[in-house]
Amino acid sequence: MAEILRRYWPDYRQKHGVTAEQARVVGAMMACRTPALGGRIDQCNECGAMVFRYNSCRDRHCNQCQKYERAKWVAKQEVIQLPVPYFHGVFTTDHGLNPLFRANKRKLYDLLFRVVSETLQQAAKKELGCELGLTLVLHTWGQEMKEHIHLHCIITGGGLSLDRQRWVPGKSRKYLVDVVKLSAAYRERLLAGIERLYRRGELETGEVDVPALLAELRAKKWEVFLKPFTDSAAVTEYLSRYVHQVAISNYRLKSLKRGRIRFEYYDNRERVEAGGKGRKKVMTLPAEEFIRRFILHILPRRFVRIRYYGLHHSSARAEKLPRCRQLLGLEAELPEAEVPDLEEWLVEVLGEEAVDQCPHCGATDSLFHRSQFEELPWLAILILSLVSRPTRQGVCR
Repeated sequence: MAEILRRYWPDYRQKHGVTAEQARVVGAMMACRTPALGGRIDQCNECGAMVFRYNSCRDRHCNQCQKYERAKWVAKQEVIQLPVPYFHGVFTTDHGLNPLFRANKRKLYDLLFRVVSETLQQAAKKELGCELGLTLVLHTWGQEMKEHIHLHCIITGGGLSLDRQRWVPGKSRKYLVDVVKLSAAYRERLLAGIERLYRRGELETGEVDVPALLAELRAKKWEVFLKPFTDSAAVTEYLSRYVHQVAISNYRLKSLKRGRIRFEYYDNRERVEAGGKGRKKVMTLPAEEFIRRFILHILPRRFVRIRYYGLHHSSARAEKLPRCRQLLGLEAELPEAEVPDLEEWLVEVLGEEAVDQCPHCGATDSLFHRSQFEELPWLAILILSLVSRPTRQGVCR
């Protein structure tokens, strides 16, 4: 991805207007794991070769970074999990709203989070008489990198009774609340929220006829996806795939030739089996269109795309969550998160030899730290690029 941007971003930026945040993010991704961000120098005891390890940009949109951060995040989430069934929910917005979301990202994404959390909690209050634990993750893309704005939800299969005296289980392991009513309530809440913002003059509408669009969308049937996880381990596995990642992973990129990018995707309109992934295909896009699709998904600065509500909210971890644990037969006190050590995590992911192996002579356990360097001037970058190259794993800091 970084190589695509290095080659074609300058031309794209000259032809098209980009925001300051888009320019900042792309700049960080192009500099990631290059001498521009500094790094460290190791030396091999066996052959004496210098090994340069360049720093990561650590931007949340970069598909080279965040893997260690993802591992740490998942470890922390395991602390709040309870020994109960969990449900996976997906709340999708109609594509007719895409132009409004594109022009009003912060306001409408905030509204989407609020509407989904309130809709779920209200349904649980009416049907079960309890408060749920919710973890919501914003996704704005589909397999083809087009706009597909939706929230993924991790939902407890039951909740704490409103008087906090008992744990209220779901009606069954396969049923949480009435999905038909939930879908209708979600549609009405979201469209009503957009209408309020429009009437207060708080939306950038461009050429969109908002009243006509809302009337059209109210006449449609919206569907919310709500399905039980198979087991508690599946919750963690699911979370590890859906956080700290944006738009496309490097492994899906197949080739870059003559300004055209080929990448893999799953066509969900052609499912191989019921409930499974779509058929795997390869799409080819001009670099200009590929970059346009990617930057659609760059979030506003400091926007929080993973949010917690109810029993998962940080304020619930002092009283409500310990109370739930107690009612479910666990110790009230939450356990300490087992956050993986960076070196141990690298060994687990890459293998012991790959972490500490000289890329020149292949010797293992032979590298020792010589020095660190900060951001370098262009001449030093040029010299370093001629005499060295980063190791495959780079550095995750």
